[in-house]
Amino acid sequence: MSYEDVQDEMADDPDSVEEKLLTSQRTFQRDLEDIASIHNIVIKCNRSTNKYYINEDVEETHSQRLRENFDLLNAIRLSKSFGNQLIFEERKPLGTHHLAGLLHASQNFLEVDFEYYKFWDTSISNRKVKPIALKEARNRWYLIAEDTKDNIIKNFSLDRIKNLEITKDKFKPIQYQAYEEFKDSFGIINGTDEEPVKVILSFTPREGRYVESLPLHHSQQLILRNNDEIRFSYFIRPTYDFRMEILSYGDQIKVVEPESLKSEIKKELKSCIGNYE
Repeated sequence: MSYEDVQDEMADDPDSVEEKLLTSQRTFQRDLEDIASIHNIVIKCNRSTNKYYINEDVEETHSQRLRENFDLLNAIRLSKSFGNQLIFEERKPLGTHHLAGLLHASQNFLEVDFEYYKFWDTSISNRKVKPIALKEARNRWYLIAEDTKDNIIKNFSLDRIKNLEITKDKFKPIQYQAYEEFKDSFGIINGTDEEPVKVILSFTPREGRYVESLPLHHSQQLILRNNDEIRFSYFIRPTYDFRMEILSYGDQIKVVEPESLKSEIKKELKSCIGNYE
């Protein structure tokens, strides 16, 4: 959009008019500088067309996600005005209301108390932990923390946390590099004996194009494309989470290497077939 297009768009929006968001060119430039400074989202002007665009080349992951959330919030606001065109997937809340409090606690080295509802049974346990980091995995958010009961670093799904309380009990910084621990893993499982290995997966052309647009892992690299298949290589730990992801593609995927992973997938598939005999 050009500056004029932006102003025209806001002029048609009652909320923008009410909040007096229409600005002068000088104020608009200051706004762009503030957006870059605060949110690390760089908006530039194409001088040949005199139109503004987001410079995606310099966007970091957190900035992209922030922009996606802006887009989603704006779409929700519009949907309230224009009917029932925005349809969400029915699911339970993700526990994201805990994010701000847990982030505050981890940055200020404050222990937290909460009740935890386990996935695999109906039991409830009281936990006191030292929060280290927050990680997203497969549409869920997890707290990575050291359990004060046994001093073991564990992962807690935010949607299973109830009655969160940030205590005044301080703890010393924990020497745990969360990003390094998870960078070669898929999902939330880490700390296993599996070492990262080179994995080659072959997809059908249709599924391969989808995976190319939405990579399974940041290490994904395209190594082959023809009329019969699309192959990608990965450097990853072949954990349970990753094997389950492979199985979810059914006959649209084949493990090319390593042989150990291929054997594991064969074993899982035979077990699946056994459930129907």
